[in-house]
Amino acid sequence: MLEKIYVVYDNSLKPCYDVENIIGDKSFGEVIFKRRTLKDRYFEVLNKYEFIKGILDINSVSTIKKVFNEVSEFPTTTKIIHLYSEYIIKCEESFDTIIKKSQYIKESIIINSNEGIIGLMFDNTEEYMRFLKSCVSMKETKKPCEEVTYQTMLSNAFFQLNDLSNFLQYITGGFDARFFNSLNGDEYTVTKSSTNKKKIKSEYMFYHLLPDEMKYWFVLPYDYQETEEIASYTMERLHMTDIAIRWVHNAISTEEFRKLLKKIFYFVDSRKRKIISRDEYIKISNSLYLDKIDERIDDLKRHDLFSCFADYIKSSTNYSNIEEIVMEYKNLYRSVVEEVDIEYISVIGHGDLCFSNMLYNKETSTLKLIDTKGALEEEQIWTNPYYDIAKLSHSICGKYDFFNSGMYDIKLNSDLKFELTIDFDNSAYIEIFREYLEKSGYDYRMIRLLEASLFLSMMPLHMDFPQKVFGFLLNAINILEEVKNV
Repeated sequence: MLEKIYVVYDNSLKPCYDVENIIGDKSFGEVIFKRRTLKDRYFEVLNKYEFIKGILDINSVSTIKKVFNEVSEFPTTTKIIHLYSEYIIKCEESFDTIIKKSQYIKESIIINSNEGIIGLMFDNTEEYMRFLKSCVSMKETKKPCEEVTYQTMLSNAFFQLNDLSNFLQYITGGFDARFFNSLNGDEYTVTKSSTNKKKIKSEYMFYHLLPDEMKYWFVLPYDYQETEEIASYTMERLHMTDIAIRWVHNAISTEEFRKLLKKIFYFVDSRKRKIISRDEYIKISNSLYLDKIDERIDDLKRHDLFSCFADYIKSSTNYSNIEEIVMEYKNLYRSVVEEVDIEYISVIGHGDLCFSNMLYNKETSTLKLIDTKGALEEEQIWTNPYYDIAKLSHSICGKYDFFNSGMYDIKLNSDLKFELTIDFDNSAYIEIFREYLEKSGYDYRMIRLLEASLFLSMMPLHMDFPQKVFGFLLNAINILEEVKNV
């Protein structure tokens, strides 16, 4: 009869300096990728195997004793696999082979790759406890114990993250693929393709419609291809993280943030502008900040889950329905617009200037923008000057990127009202942001109000995650309350 095995997930290894710059003081297991931690992703795979009796954690050398004590209670013949969190599962088929073979081992084995040791397998608890004792004495868990005899095996099942190039290749899709079929490429290029040919072409054309002095800020798309089914273009793969990844991992200091905003506002202030009539300005503004909300709320109402939304709004917010929320916004909009000194201009804007669409290298202060709104003709690259700033604000003040990473919580408070919480204090960053807004002539209250319009208008676009959409709604309500009280 085969013994059931235990897996020890070793999350104690400190990331290298370059990776630490991206994720801050987090461990590899705590890294968030597509709304989930790497540890959760690993455990999901492990939990598929019925013969894995349990999973133990080592989060630091100081926690080894706890694991040692647990293992000492196991039957001596228990087999144990020790895996390092700096490696993620690249090929589930190869990983499946390793895990299943572990039930049959008769000796301890080092699992190797070209980059180094991926993990260790022990055929009994005595040898594993010797290994743990050596880890304590050496104050690290990556060196095999000299008192244990090992065989070695090579595996291509894993991908090492403790290397900047590898980490960036894994963690940065770099582009919002919600509406696309495919993001393919290699170490040097990325090819984006979709059956939505119009959107692909508009993204490609946007760059080529830009004035030369603004092309510097954007990643060059080239090699546009179109078939009956799909359209595609290719870009250089820049080995830079988007700012959102570092933002949600709390890896940007206020000092660095100030330098980052200096660069972003250099782009903002250098956007090409043109004077337009008051009527044209109002027409553009109304389209972006009023009409779009009406259209998107109508889209939301057609969704199957909207009746649930309506019930939650009525029972657990201070509003009776979504129309009241929209009306509150519109009343504030008209009031605030009258108070702000408006310059009747239009600018060439990015169209979605949030952190996830900015690639940034802090060592060289290099900023590159991706995932533009797209344009098929020159007139479409122009927009209201406040729009990009509102998008920027919804990352800084509105914590938009935390929603996309699943780092938010919605719960009933003591008054039986829904309450949105995001465990990140952005107050110091907001103060710096406000300084730059003032320098560039943008009204903070106006920006926050327009930010609320973004959260309202985005709701039907994110209904693949309904809870997140309700979080958007609660966030918009909170912003409206702030604007009323500023």
